[in-house]
Formats: sequence, C-alpha cells, structure tokens
Amino acid sequence: MSLQSLADRYWKAYSRYNPTIATTRGEHDYDEELRRFDDDWLGEMHDEFSAIAKEASDLDTLSMTTQERISARLMEHEATVGVDEIEHRFMVGPIDPYLGPHTRLLSDTRQNTVRDPAQAEALLGRYEKVPGHLAGALEFHAESANRGMTPARASIDRVISQLDGYLSSSLEDDPFLQLKLPDWPEAEGWRDRATELVTDRIRPAMAEYRSGLIEKIAPLARPQEKVGIVWISNGEQIYESLVRKYTQLEIAAPEIHGIGRQWATEINADEWVAVGGSALGAGTRAEVFERLHNDPDLRFRSEQEMLEHAQDAIDRAWAAVDDWFGTRPETPCDVVPVPAATAPAMPPAYYMQPPVDGSRPGTYFLNTYRPSERDRFEYESIHFHEAIPGHHFDRSLAAELEGIPTFRRYAQVFAHTEGWGLYSERLADEMGLYSSEVDRLGMISADAWRAGRLVVDTGMHALGWSREQAIDFLSQWTPIGRMTIEQEVDRYVGMPGQALAYKLGQLEISRLRKKAEHELGSSFDIKGFHDTMLVNGAMPLPQLAEVVEEWIAGSR
Repeated sequence: MSLQSLADRYWKAYSRYNPTIATTRGEHDYDEELRRFDDDWLGEMHDEFSAIAKEASDLDTLSMTTQERISARLMEHEATVGVDEIEHRFMVGPIDPYLGPHTRLLSDTRQNTVRDPAQAEALLGRYEKVPGHLAGALEFHAESANRGMTPARASIDRVISQLDGYLSSSLEDDPFLQLKLPDWPEAEGWRDRATELVTDRIRPAMAEYRSGLIEKIAPLARPQEKVGIVWISNGEQIYESLVRKYTQLEIAAPEIHGIGRQWATEINADEWVAVGGSALGAGTRAEVFERLHNDPDLRFRSEQEMLEHAQDAIDRAWAAVDDWFGTRPETPCDVVPVPAATAPAMPPAYYMQPPVDGSRPGTYFLNTYRPSERDRFEYESIHFHEAIPGHHFDRSLAAELEGIPTFRRYAQVFAHTEGWGLYSERLADEMGLYSSEVDRLGMISADAWRAGRLVVDTGMHALGWSREQAIDFLSQWTPIGRMTIEQEVDRYVGMPGQALAYKLGQLEISRLRKKAEHELGSSFDIKGFHDTMLVNGAMPLPQLAEVVEEWIAGSR
C-alpha cells in the first residue's frame, strides 16, 4: 500500500473513531455517526489502528523525502496512540468535563459547519442517535468501574455541574440549534425538526445520563484522597502509556516530578522576586503573591472588558509577527466567550483550529465566567499562548498546509503544540508584547503554573497524592486564584498526563533553539527557526528534533 493510500485509510479510521471531531474539521463522511462503546466496535477500531501502525512501520523511510518520512512516522505514532487508548479503555469514554461524551456533544456540536442540505440532514441523523450514545456511555462507565477502573468523584461532580448548566439553559442557546444553514427552502423545517429532537430526545437523554451517573456511578467513585489513577486497576501501566502519548519521551514520573519542582520552587521562585520588585515594589515572593491576590485593580470588571483585552493583545501581536516569522496564517482568529453552560468547569481559555474546508476561522475561546474573580495580570500571556503567536499560528498553519496527507493538518501531538504555546509566552516577551511589568508577572505565573503541573500530575497519578495536596502545592508556588486552581486540578484528575506536555515540550523547543543558535552563530535566522517549528505541522518531539537538525545542516 502506498503512503498516500495508507494515510487516507488512517484519516478515515480516525474520523470514524472520532465522528464529532471529524465534523468540526470539515470531514463530513461520518456526520450521522457517534462513537460507540461496545466491545465489537472498539475491537474493529483497535484492529484497524493496529494494522495501520504495522504497515506504517514497515514502510521504507530511507528512500522517502523529508515530508514523506514525517507523514509515515507520524502516522505510526498516531495509530499506536489509538491502539493503546482502546486497549486500556481509560480514555475511550471518560467521565470528564473536558473529554467526556456529553462534552464532545455540546462543545463539538456548537462548532459544526455545513455546506449543503445533505450535510445538515445527516446531522439530524446524529441527533437521533444521542440517546443511544449516552446510554452506551453509561453502560461503558459501569462496566469500567466494575473492572476496577473507577472514576474520581471530583470528575463526576464537574460533569454533573455541566449537565445541570445545559439542562437549565434556554433553547435559544442550545448548541444543537446553532447550526448556520445554507440558503435552502427547507431550512425552517430543519430547525423545527432539530428543536423537536432537542426537546423530546436529547435533553431527556442528558437528564437520564445525569441520573445514571449519580445513581449508578457516583457510589463507586474514588474519594478526594485517591484521585490519581495509581489507585485504579492497572493504573501504573495506564499512566506510563499516557506519559508516552503526551510527551513521546522515555522519561519516568519521578524524574518529571523533579523537573517540575526545580522550576516551580527554584527558577520561577527567583523570577518572582526579580520582576516583582520592579512591577509592584515587592521584595519577596510572598509579598508579590499577596499583592496579586488582593489588589482589586488586577481583576476584570465585565465579560466585555475581558473580550476587548484579548482582542487588543491579539491585534498587537499580529502587527509584530513579521519580524519573527517568515510565514503567517491566512486564516483570521475570532475571539468568542466559552459557552455559558460549560464555562464553570472549563479552563481560562482554549483554541479550536479551522476546519479543512475553510468554513470557519480559527477560534479563540475565552472563559468569561465570573470575570471579577479572573486575575487580569495573567491574561496577556494566555492570549499569546492560545492565539497569536501561539496556537493560532501552529494550528492554523498546519490546517493550511498543502501537498501533505490530511491527517497531518490535525495531528494532536500535544508536546509539540502545547510546548509551542508555552514557548510563545516567553517569545512574546522577546517581541516586546507585554504591556507592563505586571503583565510580565503573568508570563512568570503561567510558566510556574506549567511547572507545577509536572509536580501535581505525577504527584496524584504516580505518587498517590490527594486532591488537596495538589491544590496546596499550586497555592503555595503560584498566585493563581483558588477557583482556577481547583478547576485545573480537576482537569488533571480526569486527563492524566496531558498536563505534562506543556513544560516538557517548551523545554525541548528551547533546547533546540539554543542548539541552533550555538551551531549556526551569526547565520542563525529566528524566522527560519520558527517556520521550521510550524510549517510541517505537529510531530513527536524526537521527530521534531530530527527536522531541526536537518534545518541546521542546510543553514550552514
């Protein structure tokens, strides 16, 4: 089988396994479908991913071009991730406010776009399947818990809160009714049928899912003292697999824990004093934190103020990128608030890249829930991470790539993409984008936060920490507000390993830049380095290092 045909086969398998995500990316072959949770279907998907991984590994990469080699090795990696996920079952249908079946429905559905009536009709077929999908998910949760793979109570509580928010929301704001329809005589009829499905089937199914979680799953949940997966059946092996997935590094949890402690308690701790003195006149880390926690002028006053703050930072960043990048995305970046129903359990911000058909721009979602409790000083670094020069550059440039297999435009290699996002926060400082020394403290806060993630993620999932231990560590070593810390710790509880990608990815990108600067000397071109980071799409860190090595060799 040729590389291109194998890549097409993988893209179809991925889309079949993740149909709601496929639709948001402009792949419409599976618009009527939803993920299944029965052993037969999962077995089929496991066998397909396994076969693709094997065929990709058997390809003769020595005779390939650089782009072909990237495609082959990335495909092997991605397919292997799918194999591991299905074998372990842990992340197939998690009870989680970020990746749970209900969230995939609510968040992905809001981002759907269609180009013709047939696609809109297909989505009604998906809506019809929601009750069966959620019933299957609930059965899967119960089977997993009975096998010793119990969920954490913290995750269940967050999910219940989201379901309550959805069920109490107005029909006018329902994500299943937000689809922008093509010019079509039957558009009103589509709306009527969709509204009937939401009222008679989807919302009752969400309510039944909620009741099932409370009555059948919550009594089996792990308590706050045992939130990590080290406490579940086969938890140590699952965590090792997730560390490989999210970092692609052969690195053990204790070593990661130590790296995080060094940065959070030593390197970043020194920065607080250095920058805090000029920013706030504070002489110690404790004094810096006290000012950041208690100064009302460092809070937002409204949702509109948060949105305007984001747009201003993005506009300034966009105006500065030509001195630092040779390539910029053609796709615009929209700033929108996180939907109200899911906002209380969601992170401060996140980014969704544009679909393959170009029907929607890149979208920066800003969480404007309870703005008066949001620390204003943190948000410029967040904007630069999630939008420009962060994810809008790495994800939109990937989506715009031509002459490569489609799957590469959307590869979720977190250590590369999230490492780039965190690298971008420090890059923004080099670019002179921060408005003040106080805003630079936000950059340090974000870096300490990501270092703290290394500590608390490994602490909970490998070392057996309680939820409160994780909260206490972040409270001691970062100035993040209690509400955000609790949200973030619960995120790490439900998504083990994902939080490791940020700091470890940033450290590797920084190492590669230093290597290039050292070897190339005066020939080093920062634009060329940044383009090399982005114009091939996301890839595992070892493969990224090889690409940079090739760029260094060609730049001498």
